Amino acid sequence: MNRGCAVPLMLCLAVAAPQLSGCSDSADAKASVIPVRRTIGEVGISPGQFAFPRCLDSDHRSLWVIDKAARVQRLNADTGRALSGWRMPEFAAGKPTGLCVFDPTGRDEDEIVLIPDTHYHRVLIYKPGADGTSENREIGSFGAYGTGPGQFIYLTDVAVLPSADGRGIARLYVSEYGGNDRISIFEPDAAGEFRFVRAFGAFGDSSDAKTIQFSRPQSMEIDVGRQRLVVTDACNHRIGVFTLDGELIRWIPGAGSLTADKTELHDHSELFRYPYGLVLLQDGSALISEQGAARVTRVDLDSGKVLERAGKPGRGEGELITPWGVTVHDGDAFALDSGNNRVLCFPAPLGRLSLAKQDRAAAPHSRRAAPSGGQP
Repeated sequence: MNRGCAVPLMLCLAVAAPQLSGCSDSADAKASVIPVRRTIGEVGISPGQFAFPRCLDSDHRSLWVIDKAARVQRLNADTGRALSGWRMPEFAAGKPTGLCVFDPTGRDEDEIVLIPDTHYHRVLIYKPGADGTSENREIGSFGAYGTGPGQFIYLTDVAVLPSADGRGIARLYVSEYGGNDRISIFEPDAAGEFRFVRAFGAFGDSSDAKTIQFSRPQSMEIDVGRQRLVVTDACNHRIGVFTLDGELIRWIPGAGSLTADKTELHDHSELFRYPYGLVLLQDGSALISEQGAARVTRVDLDSGKVLERAGKPGRGEGELITPWGVTVHDGDAFALDSGNNRVLCFPAPLGRLSLAKQDRAAAPHSRRAAPSGGQP
């Protein structure tokens, strides 16, 4: 196993990060490669290989990847060896573009995998086998095509709000695009079925807090301690921070945001270019993979400042082509280098924000289009 460069991402890019207040150099002028520790995968359809991977998440010991061959693979994060997996039950109409692994206790018996089955307008829920020693099995599903409450067009992601005891699910948040461009909230009923509670958002690019609009909300994560939901609004080139009931806290960048040379932003893509992947870090900041800029960016979700940034387009070591996802696992960060059919591992600036019981506040009271040139 080759750990390679162990220089922290922040040190590699301390002078390259274009912060909203201060730095005078643009990110493009000083584009830097990812400080790669190791590379996982290669093109192919055998276990451990990828055919354009575009879904990425991690649990307490593994990476999870879904590619455009409709294969769900559980991988050893150190070696890249495929531990287990399965193929989606239907895929002729299209393959998933999102993935959520809920691992509340670090024990196999409590882990579930939630897959927004994008082109089949539903969420599928699986119980994974332990390192391939037992069968992965579907244990539930919900959703149907439509624009009404609880219906979907093209799903992109699922985010889990744990129950107060940390063992179950208090809420699920489901994002979609294709005209709905909204986030729907579901809660389990007494029978364990997920029932629609409410939705927020519509298609558009408004920054008005009273009119929440999205253009492909692609990825979501929940910060339970701060009681907020973070969303990559991909085709509007911005990050949304919301309360757990869907009220806007801020857009990043927002109105009045500045570029590196302190001029006002005219287009949000001056800061982000198709932000697709998202993972929250222990200090509440977020690591973002920008598909359109072929880079990974760490941003402060309170101030909107870019803290560090790395990556540039290419096929060499540390370079990226259309990175769809990013996650953090056991001190390492992983970027899904989709166009190169691989995963790049590099030093994580911080650990991933945990959903462990001691990190959580009480759950809130219950009220009982693809980017230009891309493809869904």
